[in-house]
Amino acid sequence: MRPATRSSFDILYWLKAKSQKSGRAVDPVFQIKLLYFGQAVHAAVHGGEKLMPATFLATDVGPIEPDIFLVLEQGFTLNAAVALAPSAEETVSSIWQVCRDKTMTEIDLILSHDPAMKAALSRGRNSEILLSDMAKAYQDGWPALADKEAFNKFPDGTAFEVNRSTLKAVPTARQEVRFTADGRSVTKWIPAKRIVSKGGPLLN
Repeated sequence: MRPATRSSFDILYWLKAKSQKSGRAVDPVFQIKLLYFGQAVHAAVHGGEKLMPATFLATDVGPIEPDIFLVLEQGFTLNAAVALAPSAEETVSSIWQVCRDKTMTEIDLILSHDPAMKAALSRGRNSEILLSDMAKAYQDGWPALADKEAFNKFPDGTAFEVNRSTLKAVPTARQEVRFTADGRSVTKWIPAKRIVSKGGPLLN
């Protein structure tokens, strides 16, 4: 199947123009991760079509396209580029809109839940991340990345809300707030009244 763009560098040229306009500096690692998201989301939305003729490998620091990384590391820049096809520009634009304000920690959080990355790493470091796995991982399209709800879960799969405390009410001075091993907060309840027997208080 023919890729949507002639070269990854046409997309990098587009990203460079956007980053200069926004004032956001983009280093090679960040750029390559955006390219990876672009390849995965485009394949998911467009029936397995590649966004660009590139092959990504799984490493401990995330997806890497070796040729692109080496070239970027040497400071290569493209002075002119071919305009992106509408479908390619739509994909890259959506990637940029969501990721431009994200930190690397937030980007890596998304990648830590990426089943295509996990599958490749299970085959060994620097194994190829299969395009079919990438498309399956993002089969719901870009909203899977734009909406963090998919990642707002405890290890047991139960959901939690990140916009407010998981406590049902603010604890009083006599309540003790503790946290379970999976990060959930629990409150030690202490009765407001004393239960007294002839021999003295039973509970306090």
